Amino acid sequence: MANRSTVTGYSWYVLAILTLAQTCHGMDRAVIGLVLKPIGDEFNLSGQQLGLLAGLAYGLPFALAAIPFGYAVDRTNRKVLLSCALTAWSGATAACAAATGYWSLLLGRASVGVAEAGGSPTGMSILSDYFGTDRRATAIGIWYLSAGIGFAIAFFAGGMIVEAYGWRWTFVLAGLPGILLAPLLLLTLREPKRGQMDKGEPEVSTGLWPRLKELMARPGIAYGVAAITCIATGIYGMSTWLATFLVESRGMPLAEAGTTVAIAYGLLGSIGGLGAGWGVDRINAARGGFDPARTALIASAIPVMTAISGVAAVSLSSGLLATACIMAAGLFSSSYNGPVNAMIVTQAGPNLRGLAISTVQTSANLIGVGFGTWLIGKISDVVGGSAGLAWGIGTAMIFCVLGGAFLLLASLQIKAGRKPELSNSRS
Repeated sequence: MANRSTVTGYSWYVLAILTLAQTCHGMDRAVIGLVLKPIGDEFNLSGQQLGLLAGLAYGLPFALAAIPFGYAVDRTNRKVLLSCALTAWSGATAACAAATGYWSLLLGRASVGVAEAGGSPTGMSILSDYFGTDRRATAIGIWYLSAGIGFAIAFFAGGMIVEAYGWRWTFVLAGLPGILLAPLLLLTLREPKRGQMDKGEPEVSTGLWPRLKELMARPGIAYGVAAITCIATGIYGMSTWLATFLVESRGMPLAEAGTTVAIAYGLLGSIGGLGAGWGVDRINAARGGFDPARTALIASAIPVMTAISGVAAVSLSSGLLATACIMAAGLFSSSYNGPVNAMIVTQAGPNLRGLAISTVQTSANLIGVGFGTWLIGKISDVVGGSAGLAWGIGTAMIFCVLGGAFLLLASLQIKAGRKPELSNSRS
């Protein structure tokens, strides 16, 4: 049995604060999906325009900023960097309320994307220096509760706010929590020593491009990046358009549609993410310690189940079975996060973690978020009618299956042992 790393009470406090910050990230990112219909009605926008607004307007600036952020994460004070980024993206979200048309709202979403590029690599880098490999998937799984919680808040509370006060107030109230949290994060978090939970990490190059080349040469990293990119294409695309689909194709009121999506992708998504991270750590512990190949193999089945339930959710006629499939798709939607990201940050090592996560985020947001939402909107316009969004969402689910295939390849590559694995834990 591998030695257990030491986790203090303060480590759990750090996890809580980072999870709250990432919850603000998830809420500010997701809120656009709830208000697509009222924004489209007010500004007379097409499905393709709304897809660009929800996806590429956010994803492209995010992708352009992510690699510089990742480089900074590995070389600067991370708590200061995260505090500044949190303030910036929260303020930009609130500022979207002042949009006067399509282009001003697009600029606001682009600003949110640039600032949020600093959130995930910074938070996960700090987290990995407080939790060893034996508990890392669990910690990351808890941290990724933020995606579900933020999504649930945005869609559940946001739906009621939109109906009572309009879509502009939804942006204001989504941005406020992060502005209030940033000072607490800055004043109470201690910058950890890099690599204090890992041993045997070799020296890495100092230049950006040599570091990228070294990172991508590590077993499983390139396939992991490709996997998350494909999965994001399907999951983010479906979760963004699902409320609109339920309103237009199922005739649900917006508040009810928001609640349905909040339960599926918020509550159940959080449960799935936490359960998968905890489960993978328990399986690894029972078999001698963290094994990135085994972890990737287990994770490879999750996006396939997401795709099956997602296609069924939009193919079946309205009723109990269709709702059950929506809930299943939500449950699986975040379950891959803990295992896959634990594999990536462990294979990357402490000196390349920020760059690894920013590389993942660059690809996932530029291609996954940007392309997935646009693809669904475009297919909806081409097909037309009430079936348009169903065809768009169903097509996007194909990418989840591809993500599962890439995780299987990552597992095989790691198992081949082309590079010695890092030590499992700190004694």
